[in-house]
Amino acid sequence: PPGRMVDQPWGDICDGAEKRKMLLETCAMLGISPKQTIAMGDGANDLPMMGEAGLSVAYHAKPSVREQAMVAINSGGLDRLLEVVR
Repeated sequence: PPGRMVDQPWGDICDGAEKRKMLLETCAMLGISPKQTIAMGDGANDLPMMGEAGLSVAYHAKPSVREQAMVAINSGGLDRLLEVVR
């Protein structure tokens, strides 16, 4: 149903450079700074994108990603992000 999150990926898995590029392009399109964004990831391919964001969140991530993120969410669902941004 619409509005429901799914636990399976869709589309291709992008490399780190592509994720960073998409974040920067989206920010340019919206007229905002990357420092106004939140980037969440779990693997090394997310680190370039997370490095550009104002808030980087490791979500059920590998140890190397948790070490480099500003915040780590290791349990629970995506709604745990609300605890971080409040």
